[in-house]
Amino acid sequence: MNQSSGSKPSSAEVAKQLEFHLEKQDALCNAIEDIADTLPDDIDPQRCLRLAMSVLPLVHAAHRFEEEILFDTLREVNGQDRQLDQIFERLHGEHFEDESFAEEISECLREIASGTQVNFEKAGYMMRGFFEGLRRHIAFERDHLLPMLVMTPKAS
Repeated sequence: MNQSSGSKPSSAEVAKQLEFHLEKQDALCNAIEDIADTLPDDIDPQRCLRLAMSVLPLVHAAHRFEEEILFDTLREVNGQDRQLDQIFERLHGEHFEDESFAEEISECLREIASGTQVNFEKAGYMMRGFFEGLRRHIAFERDHLLPMLVMTPKAS
């Protein structure tokens, strides 16, 4: 995307960037699910620590892209639409919840990595809640927002 020169990205470029963020978040969900599935027997402290350091920045970057670029592009492509505004409001709320949850997951993974006494059942439950919610968010965006960018006659 060529935002440094001040030009707006095309809807095709935004769609490509959205897919990139969705793939990164999906990989994050898979990694967290893998850890949750192996608790407490097969803990890789280094993997937990790497994931702890990446979860919040990855989720935050995806949400920032959506709120600063994607939403504006969808408004341009689809015009002012009350239904779109309701969707964006809902997604903004989910972003807030996901980022709060990501902070908790990061802290939990750091505790696991450090060998701190952890309730593994609770940790696994919390991880599942996070990645299942994020996967629903990803699916909604793939099913509803991505097609608005790709299949529009006004795409630039």
